Amino acid sequence: MQSKSVPTKRAPDVWDSAAFSSIFLASGFPCSQAESTPAHTQITQAVRRRETGGTAMSQREQTKVGDRDVHIVTGRISQTVNVCTPANERGKYDWIIRLTPQHFVDKSQVEAHASLNSLIEWLTGEEQIGQVEQRPTGEGTEAHPQANETVPEVSPTDPDDAVWIERAMRITEVCIDELVREFLELPYLHRVEHSIHTRLYAILSTQPHFDRHFSLAGGKMLTQPIHKEWPETIPRPEKGNRRGNFDLAILSPNRLRECSLRDFSTGRIVPPIVIEMGLNYGEGHLALDAEKLLNSRVQHGYLVHLVREMPHDPTIDETIERLRSEGTVKVAFARYDESGRKYAKLLADPQIREVSSVAGW
Repeated sequence: MQSKSVPTKRAPDVWDSAAFSSIFLASGFPCSQAESTPAHTQITQAVRRRETGGTAMSQREQTKVGDRDVHIVTGRISQTVNVCTPANERGKYDWIIRLTPQHFVDKSQVEAHASLNSLIEWLTGEEQIGQVEQRPTGEGTEAHPQANETVPEVSPTDPDDAVWIERAMRITEVCIDELVREFLELPYLHRVEHSIHTRLYAILSTQPHFDRHFSLAGGKMLTQPIHKEWPETIPRPEKGNRRGNFDLAILSPNRLRECSLRDFSTGRIVPPIVIEMGLNYGEGHLALDAEKLLNSRVQHGYLVHLVREMPHDPTIDETIERLRSEGTVKVAFARYDESGRKYAKLLADPQIREVSSVAGW
């Protein structure tokens, strides 16, 4: 007997239940038991606009300081200055320094420095306040060999798949907000970031919309829609022109159905929903996660940035506000400070605010 990819009757998703009605009222989402869904054509057009529109990929410039090659990689949210090891092999770096937009540099500014020490001191000093992501170790940052990976193609979004993606997006947003609430209530429930990845995976996978199997091309093999460490869609220059991995990705039934086993194994399906997460990192990590989503032109991209017992960093607030105003990536944020005060921004919130009580929020 052949397995069906969609069960005929399932329990309600989290966002259909009465317990979560208040969440959707607060977030501006409809929460009636009969879901109000835009017409198929409207959804399809909206999805295609997100897929074919696009944010420009990172721009790379190469120059030299002393005997070292320097690669300047500029994205929408941040810029990295990457100083090669003495071998001057692209992808192997002694120094990687990340800058915010107000401190972006160009080739002429880098070339103005006669020595590498002068450049590093300038980039990390009070004028540029760059964040050091890599220091010399004797070996440099090891990158994979250069590769010319082709970009996976986006399958045309049919009306049924567009409806599935729209519903998946709404459920995902409720689950992310629930994770933020849980973090504020139990900030030490998880020791490391990867544990928080698995927690969000668990919250998502219990939703009937995601708790099912879908066929790959040929109908002989089944898989699930949620995946951890799914390869990025578009290679990034700072990854040696290879694809890194997304923390969590959600794949739609139609894209899975048209995917061969080979393409599935190499991660060549374009995910419509991607989530990047960070725990106890500064603004540089948040900006890097944003660049990953923007570079791959993710249809529905989310950032979850959680901080505990770290000093307030206003540059994090600035980056979150910049992303919110651009509307390209949605950000959820929570901070539990040294005194026990709690600050948060749910996905639909316009700004970060102090939270006196998680109950009923």
